[in-house]
Amino acid sequence: MATFYATPGLDPLAQTPQNRLDSVDLAGKIRFACIQYVAPAAGAPVAGDDIIWVPSLPKGAQVIPHMSRLDWSAGTAACTMTLGDGASANRYLAATAVTAAGGAPAVTLTNGAVYKLGANAGDQTIRSVVAGAAIAAGQTITLRLAYVQD
Repeated sequence: MATFYATPGLDPLAQTPQNRLDSVDLAGKIRFACIQYVAPAAGAPVAGDDIIWVPSLPKGAQVIPHMSRLDWSAGTAACTMTLGDGASANRYLAATAVTAAGGAPAVTLTNGAVYKLGANAGDQTIRSVVAGAAIAAGQTITLRLAYVQD
C-alpha cells in the first residue's frame, strides 16, 4: 500500500527547505488587529465609494476566518460595506448591508480564508469600501481581524 502526504512538508524524509511547511500551516501566534471607526457627528460623512483604511497586516500573515468579525451600530438605509485589500476589494467580506445594528464574520470560506498576505501587490493593506448611501453620523464600525503569523 502506498503512502501519500497531503502536503510535501509532512513527508518525514523531505529535507529541502522548499518542501517544509510554513509555520502558519501547522501552528503560529494568533494576533488580533482591533480597529474601531466612529463616523463624525458633523462634517462630511463617509459616502458611497469612500474607503476606510485599516492598518496593514504583515507579509505572510493568514487571516483566521472563524475568529474575525465586523460589527456595526444602526446606520443609514441602503448603505453597504465590503472588507478587502488593495488587490481585491471584497476578499474577506462581500457587500454587506450595515443599516440595522448587527455584525458578520469578517471572512468567508469562499473568499480569503486560506489566503496568505503578500501574494499580490497591495494585499497587505486592509480596507473597507462603502457603497450606496453614506455612513450615518455617529455610526460605529468595529473590526476584529484575527491572523496567524510566525
